[in-house]
Amino acid sequence: MAKNHQPLQTKPQETFVNIPVYTKQDLITLGNSNRKLNHWPTTIILCIILVITGQSIALILENFYYHQIDHTENYQNDSVWTQSLLQTVGFPLLVPFYIFTAKKHNQQQQSPNTSDQTSTKYIISFSGLIGILCSNQGRLSAKSKLELPFRVFTLIYTTHLFFTLIFAAFINKLKLDRWIITSLILATTTGPLTFSYGKVSLSSPLLSSLYFSLLLCVIQNVFKRTKTPSFASVYQILIFSSLVATIISAAGLLLEGELDDLKKEMNGFLKGKGVYVMVMVGQAVSWQVYWVGIVGLVFSVSSVLANVISVITWLIVSVLVVVFFGYVNDEFDVFKGIALVTASLSADAYFYTLHKEKCNY
Repeated sequence: MAKNHQPLQTKPQETFVNIPVYTKQDLITLGNSNRKLNHWPTTIILCIILVITGQSIALILENFYYHQIDHTENYQNDSVWTQSLLQTVGFPLLVPFYIFTAKKHNQQQQSPNTSDQTSTKYIISFSGLIGILCSNQGRLSAKSKLELPFRVFTLIYTTHLFFTLIFAAFINKLKLDRWIITSLILATTTGPLTFSYGKVSLSSPLLSSLYFSLLLCVIQNVFKRTKTPSFASVYQILIFSSLVATIISAAGLLLEGELDDLKKEMNGFLKGKGVYVMVMVGQAVSWQVYWVGIVGLVFSVSSVLANVISVITWLIVSVLVVVFFGYVNDEFDVFKGIALVTASLSADAYFYTLHKEKCNY
């Protein structure tokens, strides 16, 4: 009787080996690798609108504020800490938006995830650094706008792009291509086209540009390291860092004696106390709109695009300043028209790069 034998295995067993594959996601490109590129148009367009609207209204109100102050009064300080405070003090307005977006994000999660708590702790740990950078940038920016003509400040403002390139290359490991470089060159050209010569001090505006660029790159690095990124992270960073910046600016305001000057400004405001309060509140609200837009661009794309849009917005602001404050020694000339064209080309070059990346995603 024949015995049943187990047939010999002539074919070796299959084994699976994990082989690393090089993909485009291994590099940090224009689009944030943690975000879905097929959703970028709506978010980016909305953030750009917020940046342009918020910054334009805030700076128009700021110019109105300085022109309505009674300059015959003897003020001890130049209100630089006050302007820095106005850029961040309105952060409580963002709390309802944070609650709404966080609740929506949690509802979309299929199962409870502890990574959200880890991301929140990571954001809080960097809020101190971001708040310090934000408060100092606001103070130096306000000081620069008082010391320099608007055209000169606009020129130096474009140095944000160079500082951002340096920080993005080292902190965010940004990959550059010819379209990004073209966009930056065109955006930088908008500054010299509005330049007027004169002996000026450049330390404050250059430091302001450096702080602003470092601020955006640090924020992008925080977004990159969060495990479950959502737009609620934008509000988290703004709320926590603005709290730190507000405390620093308020302390500086009190130590420098600007509180007494605020009382004099209100009493001597040419349009009255009521208008003074509305101008200050309007600036605080407008700056929050701006910050949501600018940090939203960092979240959706990168710190480079956020800076490009910020620089382009300055041209729009310079035109609006001429329109609303025509009595200032400034005018809308052919150079501002050319600058407007170069700014538009800069944005077009950048968005063309985004479109190419989206198609290849």
